[in-house]
Amino acid sequence: MNLFMIEYIKYDKLQILLKTPYNKLYLLPFLVKKSFSPFHLQLVYFGKLTAQSGCTFMADKPLLSVAFVFQNQRDVIEPTLDTLYDISAFSFELFVIDDGSTDGTTDAITSLLDYYQHEHTFFFSHNQPSGRGNALNEVLLECNGSVFWAPETLQDINENLLARQLKKLNQSSYSALVQDTNLPTGHDQWLSFLQNSHWPQDSHFIWNLSTIASGNRFFNPYLQHYHSLELAARLGDSSFMESESWHTTNSFLESPNITVRDREEIIMTLLRQTDYRADSRESVTQVLEQLQEQDSSTGQKSFDNNLLSEAENMKKDGRFNAALELIEEVLQNHPNHQAASQLKIEVLEKKRRFVEASELKHEVSKSEEQKPRKTTEPTDTKKPKVSLIIPTTAYGKPALEHCLLSISEHCDTSPLELIVIDNASLDNTHDYLDELQEKQFLDCTVITHPKNVGFAASVNRGLEKANGKYACVLHNDVEFTDDAIAHLTKLMDNNPQYAVMGPSTNKTLNPDQAERNVDDDAPTLIRTEYLDSFCMMIRTDANLQMDEEFEMAFFEDIDFCFQARSDGHKVGLAPHINVKHHLGTTTFSLDLDTNSEQYWKNIAYFNEKWNIEVFSEEELKSLSTFDQLLALDELVNPLFPEEKIIEQFHRLFTDELKTEILKAEHDDDTICRLVHLFMVMEEREIMRRLEDQLDDVELSAALIFQLVRFYYERNIYSRCLHYLDRLKPQNNSLRADLYRLAINVDNKNLDDAIPKLKYLMDEAPSNPMVYKLAGDIHRFNNNQEEAQSFYKIAEQINPFEFANEKQDTFGFSL
Repeated sequence: MNLFMIEYIKYDKLQILLKTPYNKLYLLPFLVKKSFSPFHLQLVYFGKLTAQSGCTFMADKPLLSVAFVFQNQRDVIEPTLDTLYDISAFSFELFVIDDGSTDGTTDAITSLLDYYQHEHTFFFSHNQPSGRGNALNEVLLECNGSVFWAPETLQDINENLLARQLKKLNQSSYSALVQDTNLPTGHDQWLSFLQNSHWPQDSHFIWNLSTIASGNRFFNPYLQHYHSLELAARLGDSSFMESESWHTTNSFLESPNITVRDREEIIMTLLRQTDYRADSRESVTQVLEQLQEQDSSTGQKSFDNNLLSEAENMKKDGRFNAALELIEEVLQNHPNHQAASQLKIEVLEKKRRFVEASELKHEVSKSEEQKPRKTTEPTDTKKPKVSLIIPTTAYGKPALEHCLLSISEHCDTSPLELIVIDNASLDNTHDYLDELQEKQFLDCTVITHPKNVGFAASVNRGLEKANGKYACVLHNDVEFTDDAIAHLTKLMDNNPQYAVMGPSTNKTLNPDQAERNVDDDAPTLIRTEYLDSFCMMIRTDANLQMDEEFEMAFFEDIDFCFQARSDGHKVGLAPHINVKHHLGTTTFSLDLDTNSEQYWKNIAYFNEKWNIEVFSEEELKSLSTFDQLLALDELVNPLFPEEKIIEQFHRLFTDELKTEILKAEHDDDTICRLVHLFMVMEEREIMRRLEDQLDDVELSAALIFQLVRFYYERNIYSRCLHYLDRLKPQNNSLRADLYRLAINVDNKNLDDAIPKLKYLMDEAPSNPMVYKLAGDIHRFNNNQEEAQSFYKIAEQINPFEFANEKQDTFGFSL
C-alpha cells in the first residue's frame, strides 16, 4: 500500500499519527486482533515500511515509552501534552488513550496531536470505559521502549535530570525509578506502609521493563488508581532506584482518595506472595479481615453517600462533568444535602464556573445562618475591643493569608475579632475562610457576596457586624511588622475626639501618610483632612458609613473622612505607627488604577458632592488668555470634564486664539498639553491638525493611553494602533494588550485574538474585560452558552460596569 495516497483512514477507532517529509498528517492502518478483553488491541503492521516510503516511523527503538489514559478530562489535555512535547533532551514514544470519554476529550486530544504532529504518537479511542489498568496493559503489549512511564497528568518536567536518570535506569538492574518515596523492603514494612493516608501515584514510577519478568509485566485491572504501587508490592523486594523530583503533576487535579477496596486489593497482592512466613501471612490476613469488615459496614451507607464518594474521586481525576451528574442526582433527592452542595461548589470552581459557584456558596451560607444556633455559651464571652474588617475578592487568598499571618505573628489577637467580606472570590478563598472559622481564628465572621459589591459597601456590611469599640478597616494586601493595631487602639483611647485614625506606610495614594515624608520629630498624632483606607481605625459609636455611590473603589475613604469632620469629629494621622502596604495587589488586577474610568468618575462625584472649587477665576485672570487655556488642561477631569471648565474653555477659545495657536511654534510640552485639552473638549478639527506635530515628539505613556481611549471609543482603530505602536517597551502594559485584543475582537480577527486571549487569561485572571472579550469571541462562534458564562464572570468581578451584558453590546472602557 502506498502511504502517500492515504489522506485519512479510521480503522476500528485506532488512530496512529505519523509525520511524513511533506509534513502532512497521515493515518497508518493496522490489523486489529481481539484478545482476552474486548478493549485489548494488538497491533500488527500492515505491510513493510522501508526508508524509500519516506516515513520516519521509529528508525531507532526509543528508550522511553509514555502512556496517558484520559477519561472526561479535557481540561488537563493541553497542559499535559504541551509539557511532554516540549522535551528536547531525549526521544520518546507516546501512547494516548481516551477511555470512553463523553465530554469532548477526544476532540481536545486530536486537536493537540494534529498541532504537534509528533511522529511517534499513538492514539487509542475506546467506545466504552475499560478502566486505567486495562488501558495501560494495552500499551504494555505495544510499546517499544525498554523504560515505561504512565503519569496521570503533567505540569512541569526537569528534562535534564530525567534524561540522566533514564540512562542510569536503563543501564542498571533496578526495577523502577521512584520519585520522592522510600518504598518498603519487607512484608511487615509493606503492611505498615499501606496504612498511610498518602500513597505515591503512578507518575512517581518509571519502570525498567527489561528487569521485570513477563509474568509480572501487567497492571492490576481491578484498581482504579495506584497501579504502579500495586506492581511494586507484587515485585516484593526488588530493588528500586530513588530519585529527587523530576516532574510535577497538574495542580488542577488532586490526589485520589485511598479507598478501603484499594487497600484490600494491594494487601491481597501481599498475601499472594509465596515467600511469606506463616506469622506474616497471619498478620496480613488479620488486617485484610478488618478492612473487609470495614468495607461491609460502609457498604450499608446510603446510596447518596456512595454517589458522592464516587463523585469525589471523579473530581480528583478531573472528570468534572461526570462528577456533576452524580452530585445533581443526590441534590435532586435531597436539595439541602450540605456535603453534596459543597462538593458541587468545588467542581464548579474547577470548571471555572465561578458565578454559579458563588451563587451556591451564598445559598449555603444563607441556609447555615438560618439554622438554630447552639445555646451553649463560649467559655470566654468577653466582647472584642477591635473588629478587623477586611474585604477580599478575585484571586485574593494569597494576599489575605499573608495579611492574617502577619497579624497572628506580630499583634495581640486577644482583643480582636475578624470580619472578612468575600466579594465573589474566584479562587479557593471560600475554603480558606471555612478553615479559619473551623479553627475559630479571631472568632472569624464571613460575609459572602455573589458579586463584587465594591469596597464601600463591603466596609459597611462589616461595620454592621462589628462588635468592637473600634473597627479597623484593612486592605487585604497590608502586612504588619509590629503591633500597629494595639498602638492605634491606645491612641484612640487617649483621644476620644478623633473618630478616624491611620498609620504611615511605604506605599499610599495619600502623600501625608507616606513614611518617606514623615519627619523624625513629628508629633505622635497629627490632625489631617483625610486618610487612605489601607489601614483605618474607626470609632464605631460615631455611626459613620461609607458612601456606596463610589462603587468599586477610589475616594470613598476621603469622603468618609469628610463625613466624620462634617459631623464634628477629628481625623488623625499617627506618623510613627507604620504598616507595610503592597499597593495595588487587588485593585490593579481588577483593572482599577488612577487612569481608569472608575477613578475619574469618582473624582467628579466627590467634587460635586462636597462642592470642591474646580478653579479660581481670580487666579486665572492674572494669566494671559493662552496660559489660561493651558491652565485648564491641568485642572480638567479628562474623562468627565466639569461644566464650569467647559464654559470657561469656550469663553477663552475664540477664533482669534485658534488662529494664533495654529500659526505659533510650540515646544513639545505645550503641543502635548494642547492636544490633550482639545481632545477632552471634543475639538477634533484643531486636535487633529496639532496631532501631526506629535510625530516627532516623545509622548508619555499617560497621553498615549488617553489618545488610544479617545479613538477606541470612536472605533477609529488605525489611530489606536498608531499610538500603541509608539509605546516604549517598558510601557507595553496589560492595558496595551487589552486594547489590542479588543480591537482584534471587534474586527473579528479571531486568529490573532484567541492566542492573545489565552495569554491574558493566564496573566490577568481577575480582569473583567478579559472575560467580557472571551464572551464576545464565543458569541461570534455561536457558542451562546459559553458566551453568557464568560459575561457572568465579568459581571461577578465588576457588576457596576458589566451588569446585564447584552449580546449586541461592545462597550469597552479602560
